[in-house]
Amino acid sequence: MKLKRNRDWVQDYFFLIVPRPLKDELLSSWLTRMAIEHRRSLSEFISLFIRHEGSAISRTDLDFLYDEKLFKHLAQKSQLSKKEIFSLSLHSEEGYLFLCDENSLYPPLQIRKLTDKRTHNGLMYCPKCLAEDKIPYFRKKWRYNFYNACLKHKVFLTDRCWRCYNKISLPKIKHEKELCICYNCEKDLRENVTIFIQSNYEYGLKAIKWFEKGLSRGYFVINKQRVKSVFVFESLTYLRFLLARKEKLNLEKFPLLEEYKTICKKLDRYNSKKALSIRKEFILNSMVYYLFQNYPTNLINFSKDNHLIYRDFTHGFKNIPFWYKEMIYELIPMQNKIGREISEREVLGAIKYLRTQKKVVNQMSVAEIVGCHFSIHKGFKNIYKSIDK
Repeated sequence: MKLKRNRDWVQDYFFLIVPRPLKDELLSSWLTRMAIEHRRSLSEFISLFIRHEGSAISRTDLDFLYDEKLFKHLAQKSQLSKKEIFSLSLHSEEGYLFLCDENSLYPPLQIRKLTDKRTHNGLMYCPKCLAEDKIPYFRKKWRYNFYNACLKHKVFLTDRCWRCYNKISLPKIKHEKELCICYNCEKDLRENVTIFIQSNYEYGLKAIKWFEKGLSRGYFVINKQRVKSVFVFESLTYLRFLLARKEKLNLEKFPLLEEYKTICKKLDRYNSKKALSIRKEFILNSMVYYLFQNYPTNLINFSKDNHLIYRDFTHGFKNIPFWYKEMIYELIPMQNKIGREISEREVLGAIKYLRTQKKVVNQMSVAEIVGCHFSIHKGFKNIYKSIDK
């Protein structure tokens, strides 16, 4: 009879080798480095030294997993403080970057998701940062949704190996490989192609710097007032949704508008081009930064030029921050669905004026001349539809 090998004893001992956590390092990066030192894959290392279900845990988002017992085990076995271990988790940014339920399995929109679906990113990184590291490791900020480019090297981040095009996944690294070696084709990620930020894209770097500064100090200064960083980052997710209007977006003075529209057209034809998706996200974040500059002019103009009303800025926004709600209410007041009384003569006069100016005559353009909302003012809608144009 074959005896079952007992591996439980390993769980009772400290880790054999404990690398020091590096500045801004991700929990998964630190654990993977430790697993490599123990000549194990990440799942084997977790199963032997922490829990039996190592394979299942390594398939979850370790960086966002909130597990008090796991943090406690790691602190005891590494002889590091629980505070040091917790600082490696993305949950250490809760209250500054995002708010969520501690039991939530999925990161909020401020954090990039890591799944096997094609629509999601691999673990993003800067090849030049890895090349400069004495000990290569992956940073927490590379998981932040606003962080699409490296401020130090002025290059776009990437999320895959450029030889085999496989996404970066730390749990797939075999124990004989380094952290910076592709698990699939064994190419050194430090030698990967980098896409430099052209001079016309540098406005986006200013945006990243602004968001990073606000996160590090816990507040932003908007209209000479301090605003908690978490309010701005939660607003960022919704404003990005409003701005993602492709070629229909009207944001006249935004310096990267044409680049954005060009990228959107290319993505409609070549949806598999991952570098384009990263650039699009880079510009969308820059747009939100633009809306908060020259406050409140840029935000008000965006609303007017794109015919957005109060409801557009708030509808479907879950757990809407009070600061954001008050800001929108003050700048873009709720519209009365009835509004002032509009006469048929006014509508006819507006149509005549547009024709004399050789401009497009439609419900939106006529409403703009009359001075009401083209889809909300019921009186105007009824008059416009009844006129024989």
